[in-house]
Amino acid sequence: MDSRIDLFEAIYSQRQITRYRPDPVPQGALQQMIDAAVRAPNGGNTQPWEFVVVNDPETVQRLGELYKTTWLDAMGWEPSPTESRVYRHARYLAHHMPEVPAMIVVCADHSRGSGYQQDQPIERGRHAASIWPAIQNLFLAGRALGLGTRITTVLNRKEDEVREILGLPEYAEMICLTPVGYPRGSFGPTNRRSPAEVTSFNRWGFRDWND
Repeated sequence: MDSRIDLFEAIYSQRQITRYRPDPVPQGALQQMIDAAVRAPNGGNTQPWEFVVVNDPETVQRLGELYKTTWLDAMGWEPSPTESRVYRHARYLAHHMPEVPAMIVVCADHSRGSGYQQDQPIERGRHAASIWPAIQNLFLAGRALGLGTRITTVLNRKEDEVREILGLPEYAEMICLTPVGYPRGSFGPTNRRSPAEVTSFNRWGFRDWND
């Protein structure tokens, strides 16, 4: 895979991937994704992130089964006749999450920031603004390597179970889990609202976008 594609090509062709091939993901590729992720801007240069790479098939299956039951318990085990395309794709992923070749669980490490006190509850969300730029770098690097990713937060509501499976310490806060793998199908453009519709110049609502 060519990891030197143009940045804008990566941005404009990156999309949430639902269907993954079973091919194993080289550890070197996972490490390169994380190496790109840690270059992200972050508050106070605290770098409060931790990336838990899950490529052991048994652990992938345990997390995947937990994801599957959590999603289906919340959204229903049987699809409704009016279920949207977005939810059909999410349902497919839930059923097949135990089969993905790899996952990365992104966490905030509260021990790396100021204000952390051992044996005290962590301030949830404190480091989110530093973590999400790293996640976007992670995803763009994956795209450059031909690897698909997808933001999921389903297992955030099962953090205690995830903590037990992965051995997360008390100062770790789960931010998201992404499957990682080579997509079934291709990358391509996504449908988004025009930037002209969501951009104001100098004052809210003043649209002066020049095409």
